[in-house]
Amino acid sequence: MTTSTRADFPKLDASPAPRLKAFLRDWDSVEMVASLLIVGLFGLSPLVIKVPYYLNMIILTALFAYFGLAWNIIGGISGQLLIGFASFVGVGGFVTMVLLIRFSVSPWIGLPISAASSCLLGAFVAFLTLRYGLKVDYLALFSLALMMILKIIAQELDITGRASGMFLSFQKDSLINMTFVGKVPYLYIATGMLLLGVVIQYVTCRSKTGRYLVAIREDEDAAAALGVDTARYKTIALLLGSAMGGLGGGFYAIFSTYLDPALIFGLAFNVSLLIAPIIGGKGTLIGPILGAILNKPLSEWIGGTVSAQRPGVTLVVYGVILMVFILFLPNGIAGLLRVPHERLRVRLRSTERLRNN
Repeated sequence: MTTSTRADFPKLDASPAPRLKAFLRDWDSVEMVASLLIVGLFGLSPLVIKVPYYLNMIILTALFAYFGLAWNIIGGISGQLLIGFASFVGVGGFVTMVLLIRFSVSPWIGLPISAASSCLLGAFVAFLTLRYGLKVDYLALFSLALMMILKIIAQELDITGRASGMFLSFQKDSLINMTFVGKVPYLYIATGMLLLGVVIQYVTCRSKTGRYLVAIREDEDAAAALGVDTARYKTIALLLGSAMGGLGGGFYAIFSTYLDPALIFGLAFNVSLLIAPIIGGKGTLIGPILGAILNKPLSEWIGGTVSAQRPGVTLVVYGVILMVFILFLPNGIAGLLRVPHERLRVRLRSTERLRNN
């Protein structure tokens, strides 16, 4: 019988597990977990918050975070300067409302149809922009012009209620029609959509498509020279982002119960869709969520106080916020959070090198 010595036993490692270290070094994984935690807090908020006004604000925050993720695939990851994102949201909203009010089609069926309709519009935009080589500022102007055209069309059609828009009225809860007197069911649906948006963007970013989109954003000519089919992947980003926008637009129409062409295709609403990913951090997963958390309560407060007596102040405030972030925080809130994460990653790497030596 042999006697074991102290050296025969494995050394106990007091440092974090290798998987935890790998997780902490991966910014995408940290973003994913943080985003899921925020989504979870949204979903659990009705257990603590009972006031309808605050529940309504949480719903809008979750929904506009979802819109920010949808635009982020187009403008943040692939770098396409598509400014008129409200076109896809508005088309999705009107398709859902028309199907429900005019043809009694349940929104559970109408929402996928809205997503498909906005996706078709995205395919149209992709065809024209690629066919005529519209990039950067020309694409931005084209998307804004398309938004104005859609507003005029919606204001002239009887089926969309012309300039007065469409109003959805109901007296009791209806799961089939997705209409509820209380706010909690809407909050769960909005939270589910935000979760869907987080998963879609995370999977996209981690895939080959996401890597190609980032390469196109950084240098499209270099990506094309390396064999990347830039037209194909830019189209994929447009189709995916527009479909997500149409889906969210359909739910927004049902939740708000009213669609006004001048508002949903208007400049103020369009800016409110874009400000979350810009101040939160374009091209990041958690950026649009953090941007919506900061922006939506602020915009609600401005709309209920200052802007109530002085129309147009909201746009002025939006402009000031955008200028501040563009000048002093070009990477948004997520960029600030990445600084300490980068320090932690360097420290972990240095610790590993010391241990290996």
